[in-house]
Amino acid sequence: MRISVIIGFILGFGIILSVIFFRQDPSLYLNWPALAITFGGTISAVIIYFSPQALKNAGKAFIAIFKDKHYSEIRHIDAILDISKQSRKASFKSLIENESIKEIPFLEKGLNLVADGEDISHIEEVLSRDSRSITEKNIIAERVFRIAGSFAPMFGMMGTVIGLIAMLHHVKDPAAIPAAMGLALVTTLYGLILAALVFKPLSGKIRDKNNTDTRIREIIIAGIISIKREENSYKIKEKLMGYLH
Repeated sequence: MRISVIIGFILGFGIILSVIFFRQDPSLYLNWPALAITFGGTISAVIIYFSPQALKNAGKAFIAIFKDKHYSEIRHIDAILDISKQSRKASFKSLIENESIKEIPFLEKGLNLVADGEDISHIEEVLSRDSRSITEKNIIAERVFRIAGSFAPMFGMMGTVIGLIAMLHHVKDPAAIPAAMGLALVTTLYGLILAALVFKPLSGKIRDKNNTDTRIREIIIAGIISIKREENSYKIKEKLMGYLH
């Protein structure tokens, strides 16, 4: 997850900056008032639009893109099958102490419920509720970045209008026109970059990660229930492989 995001940012900004530095004077594209209008305006609008909890969810989702370890569905299925086999020889409490289990908190919670002797309906209810809650929070986080991506070009256009007004006001002073036009055009550029290369892609990445993580939690829930029912490993594998696309 994080590697693709980093590569995308480096490639995207690298292309833009290479065009600026090798073809033009970089100072033409550096305008702090334009950046303040575009970025500051976008952030302000997002703060007004969303609740503090939604913004907190967005922050956590953003950090998770770079911080969370990515394990494939196959890796989770293999882990569940190993647990199914080992549970016949060792207690669930001892299995939970395994470092590979602790790296997957949702799986660890499910195993704790099994170890505590909870019935199947209760385990399924608790895990399904937690999974829905996590999914809903990430949907809100994705929406924060998506809306930010729609605000950025608006503030870019706002900066353009401000720059054009300043240009027309100084139309009798030709020396003042280039600076006003710089503000007018650079804000539009900043707005497009923020929308097309930052907010919209991050929104899509959060949505993609959320879909994958939700499917993985469904696999874990099905695996935990199968283990609780003491189904054989072959049957569990056949059931869990059905979740793969």
